[in-house]
Amino acid sequence: MVPTPVEAAPIAGQLVPMAASGGQQQGVGRISLAVLIDYIVQRTYHELTVLSELLPRKTDMERKIEIVQFVSRTRQLFIRLLALVKWANSAAKVYKCSDIMMFLDQQALLFTDTADMLAQISREKLVNARLPNFSLPLAVDVLTTGTFPRLPACIRDRIVPPDPISESEKRSTLRQLGNIIQYRLVTSSLPIQMRNLQIENGRVTFHVNHEFEVSLTLMGDNATVPWRLLDIDILVQNKETGEGKALVHPLQVQYIHQLLQSRLIENRHPLHDLYNCLHSFCQSLQLEVLNFQLDKLVKERLGMCLRVMEYLPGRCLTIGYWRKDVKNYTTSDYTLSVQVDPTDSNKPLLVVHKPPINGSKSTEQAIKSEHLSIEKLLIHTIHERAKCKLQEIEASLEKQTAGNCVISGTPAVLFIPVMSPCITSEQLHISIDFLTGRVLCSMPFCDPALQVVKEVEVLLNGDKGDMEKLFSELRFQLMMNRIDRTVQHLFVECKTKLPIPDIDASPLAKLSKYKMYINLTRYSQFYVVVELNQSETDSKVIAPTYYVMTVKSISFDDAATDLPTPNLKVTSLVQFDTFAITHGPFTRAAEPSHDETPNLHKRQFSGGSDFPAKKLRTESWYYIPELAHSVAMCEQKIPFWMLSEELNRRNILHQGIEVECFGTGLVLKLLALPSSLLERGTKSLQKKLLSCAFRENDGKPARPWVVEFIFARAPLATLSSREQSARQHVYFQYDFIENKRIGDIVESFLDSWKQMANLYDSVLDFADYFDDSRDGLQNIVRLHSFNYKRLLLIYGADFSNQVSIEWSVPEKQFKLLFSMSTHGSPIANCHCITDTQLQHEFNQHRSIPQLLQVLHETYLPLMAVAKLPTNPLLAGSSNLARAVQSFLILPQSSTHLKIAFRGIYCLDVYCCSAGLVAVRDGAYSLFDKSKAMEGFTPTPGLKTFFNMYVDDSSVRHRSMTEDDNPPSPMESVDSFLAQQQPSVGSPAQRADGLRFHHPMTPPSNPLTPASPHTSVLHQQSYSASPGSGFPLSSPPAVTPSPSLQMRTPSPGTLLTSSPSAAFHVPSPGQGYAAPISHIHSPAFMQPTTDTSASPGRKSRSQQHPGAESGSPYPSNLPMQSPGPRWPASPSMPGPSPASRLIPMSPGHPMLQSPGDPGRNGMVGPGSRVLPQRSWAAAVPTLLSHQAFNVLLTPTVMQDYPAMLSCSPLERFLGCVFLRRQIQRFVQSEETLVALPTTEPGVVLMRVESMTCRVALQPSTQQILQLSLTPLPDFHEQWSAEELQVLETVFERKVVCPPYKPNAVHAFCRLLAVPVRVLKDCVQLLHLELVTP
Repeated sequence: MVPTPVEAAPIAGQLVPMAASGGQQQGVGRISLAVLIDYIVQRTYHELTVLSELLPRKTDMERKIEIVQFVSRTRQLFIRLLALVKWANSAAKVYKCSDIMMFLDQQALLFTDTADMLAQISREKLVNARLPNFSLPLAVDVLTTGTFPRLPACIRDRIVPPDPISESEKRSTLRQLGNIIQYRLVTSSLPIQMRNLQIENGRVTFHVNHEFEVSLTLMGDNATVPWRLLDIDILVQNKETGEGKALVHPLQVQYIHQLLQSRLIENRHPLHDLYNCLHSFCQSLQLEVLNFQLDKLVKERLGMCLRVMEYLPGRCLTIGYWRKDVKNYTTSDYTLSVQVDPTDSNKPLLVVHKPPINGSKSTEQAIKSEHLSIEKLLIHTIHERAKCKLQEIEASLEKQTAGNCVISGTPAVLFIPVMSPCITSEQLHISIDFLTGRVLCSMPFCDPALQVVKEVEVLLNGDKGDMEKLFSELRFQLMMNRIDRTVQHLFVECKTKLPIPDIDASPLAKLSKYKMYINLTRYSQFYVVVELNQSETDSKVIAPTYYVMTVKSISFDDAATDLPTPNLKVTSLVQFDTFAITHGPFTRAAEPSHDETPNLHKRQFSGGSDFPAKKLRTESWYYIPELAHSVAMCEQKIPFWMLSEELNRRNILHQGIEVECFGTGLVLKLLALPSSLLERGTKSLQKKLLSCAFRENDGKPARPWVVEFIFARAPLATLSSREQSARQHVYFQYDFIENKRIGDIVESFLDSWKQMANLYDSVLDFADYFDDSRDGLQNIVRLHSFNYKRLLLIYGADFSNQVSIEWSVPEKQFKLLFSMSTHGSPIANCHCITDTQLQHEFNQHRSIPQLLQVLHETYLPLMAVAKLPTNPLLAGSSNLARAVQSFLILPQSSTHLKIAFRGIYCLDVYCCSAGLVAVRDGAYSLFDKSKAMEGFTPTPGLKTFFNMYVDDSSVRHRSMTEDDNPPSPMESVDSFLAQQQPSVGSPAQRADGLRFHHPMTPPSNPLTPASPHTSVLHQQSYSASPGSGFPLSSPPAVTPSPSLQMRTPSPGTLLTSSPSAAFHVPSPGQGYAAPISHIHSPAFMQPTTDTSASPGRKSRSQQHPGAESGSPYPSNLPMQSPGPRWPASPSMPGPSPASRLIPMSPGHPMLQSPGDPGRNGMVGPGSRVLPQRSWAAAVPTLLSHQAFNVLLTPTVMQDYPAMLSCSPLERFLGCVFLRRQIQRFVQSEETLVALPTTEPGVVLMRVESMTCRVALQPSTQQILQLSLTPLPDFHEQWSAEELQVLETVFERKVVCPPYKPNAVHAFCRLLAVPVRVLKDCVQLLHLELVTP
């Protein structure tokens, strides 16, 4: 340790000097104070631990004495430690002196020791010291050559190895040694097993396959020099459980090496002795390997089946198998012994069987040493043993077999044909259980749990009993399985028993006990019974007999026993003539053959003896063609038999069940329909009918009925290529569910006949007018298809729309289906809007020409209406959570629509003839134009807006008197519309005569409206319209008006439902005056039963006078008015009831405003704008189809290209809607002050600094404009540019599509903010406008 410097004072933890014992300072020792304290603490802890262990063994007094002594010692020790610590802190000078003294003592000691050593050397060692002679030669060699060549030779001989011999010397030596070894082998005796040798590199190597390999050499060429054993390799392996490890330990190999080397010295036959020793060891090792494998096999898997009977190491191993008593395994009849050959020990191991296996040489061969496996040896042995046992069973069952038995396969299986003929899967398979030696029987074709096979197995394992009876039972079971397999692809169910209580009293009692019942699932009361009997000529052949049986369900009271399942009773049992069935016309069932190779599994159809039946199959004997054909025949003919019985019950004549040509199926043809069906429509259709036949569609699993009607050429020439032939085939298909009543099928057939008859009745009447070119129907419609079930017509501007007309049997009415004629069209048929109304009206009049005229007249208006957006908008109202539809289309009839805008405004649209549309404000009541309907609001300025679209073809002058004076409160829209004349060029009018008769009300002076008290009200059958709201009684003695006695078509009217039902869509026919019997369709639309009528019949001008003028009555016929005391007189506002009873037809004269009619029913262009009145929009405005299309077609305004595309009508209604929102908002907002104004349609308000005027743009009526005027006090604060920015933002950003009320509210609040804030907002809005 490094000494402490003299100058430094010792501190805690420094080294403390220790004095030497005896009072003399031999050396100063130092120890750290921390170490010293640690020692003292460890000592104290140790003494305390010892004390705690010893004190419990002593007495109380001794414990007290020991504790006191320990405390005293410890106290003294720590007192000394405390004194030492205190002294060390205050003894710095002592330390310095001590260090100086220690240093001086060390120096003195060194001087003394040096003097003593010099004196000793000089006196003792230097006296005898001599200097040796110098080795100058060695020094010269080292200095000159750098080496030391004069070392002794013994050092080189003992340390440095000699130089190795060369490769040539090695090869020469080994070649000479090989010759010596070869000479020794030639001159000595060599065992036969060791003839496989190889001499190489001076050694000879002997290789005995699967036993050992040994290498020898000779140490000289003398004949007495013994063999030298170099290497031994044991080749015995355990490949199953050895895991690649060596079976002999290296120490064992070393011992064998030493033993064999000692036996090679002084031995006359050393190589024989070497082979005997190694061969005996290898055989013992092989037996040990087999025993180890057997032990492992017994412990892990086959302990219950195998047993080691005897094991003698190095001699034999005996194994017992197939023991009889599993619980007490003492002996076994079958053993296997692996042993050394007792006659010649040099041979390989021998396998001996007990009892011997006859006829098998392979079992006597030696065990294969290349792969020692006791399991493979056992498998091979048991396989051969099982084959011998199966040969014995084959010999014992030779009388029961129906052919040659075969033993094949691994494990060996005996295949026994039970019946004749017999396929492989029906053979009885007999095998031997490898573990127990028991006989196992199976039959793949049958159920594994078949009791007969189990009984055969029991007999084969025990005493031979009545084996013949069991084999006979097995043949019957196989035949039943054949029957089941034969019909498994048919819709039948096989049963072996039926719930027949009194079977002994039924015809089934005469049959054998082996029979099967095949139930036809579609017809549960029919069964095919198969009886099985042994052939009289050969007992191994089973002959089936077929019967057809009918049953019926009986109640438990009728049954002999009370059974919980439904009981059956046999009603009939008829035997089949199998040959007649399978060799009938057009069919022959195939017979099995062993000579032919084809296997088609089908039936052969032949038309006569010229076509011999082919052999369809050569195997699969489980398939019985006679049975399959019989079941299929029953299943095919039973429904036809049931159908014929049902037709006979309904007195429908038919030809009976027939086989169709070429045997394709069965057919039932009808001769005539019952007379009860020959009504007005069916009589005409009956003349066209050529043939009617019932068939079954066998191509589908459900096998539905197919009824074929063959008609002569249809009365209409269509465009379909399938309908151009002289005969037309019509097919109907009826699903026949299992056990369904056949009467339902016949009912469906009669409904189909009525369906065609109803459609044909309308088509036959339509054909006369379509073929007549004077009617002009060929210009507006084309006949796409008519298949007697449906009439498909195409119409429209480019014939892109189509309508399908067919009779609905469940609903008993015509169904109209509207669609597009081109697939993938982006638009839908516009008449889908009024399809319900069109269908209802068509079912009322059933006139196809009238329907086509309605479709033609309403096509363009509905195309325009279809362009209106009907999608819901979330921003359509002030409540953002509620979606509002922009437009809602409510069809009232085929020619009358109501169009609602956002649930506030409503328009009535009437489709008229001559290309005109009448439009009015639908919010006004039909009874009082000064009152609005509940739920709707009148649209201000609507009349002015509509007049902007009135063109020369629809406008006529109206007098100032009528404009300024409201019409009579009893004047109705219908009486106004009924004054119009037919337009020139209408497809319903010709120069030589009027084909379409139009109802016409006698014209009246526009200043003196027609009286509402028309003479039609005297009819007692009159009833008010469903929406009239009050009853109308008929006053007596009122002469009928000629306007109500005319022949009037009835597709629709201009009337709507009750005004109180704003959004209710009434029934399409509620506007008809159905109770008035004398109002009917025109003569050309009335159905006729005269099939000989032609288009060249008398013209309507000859039949009805006045037809050229458009009415069958004089136009100047006066109208009579009832007395003033008639209820609902002019004191009660409302339309004339007579006018409401006048239906409107597609041929109705065009609608126009009241006034004097012009030439040819046309009026001149308007010369002024009508002043706005609250009742003005209630009077219909006539628009042409082109103007109406422009009104409803979405466009973009030229001055406002950034706006969304929408129709002029939507822009007008949107502006009116927003103007109404502004007006309501001004009244509810405190910051906005509403100002009075006399201008109609203007909203005037005042904010803090300006006056605001909101009004529609006069030129277009489609833009809501804002005009700002600063107040006098704020005139200098606002510039024209700033006001222009606000006005522009209002027009382009606020009152623009989609017309959001919240945007208007926000802008109004913006105008009401302080001037300074508003001017800042104007700057921001200006930037938004100028930003692209």
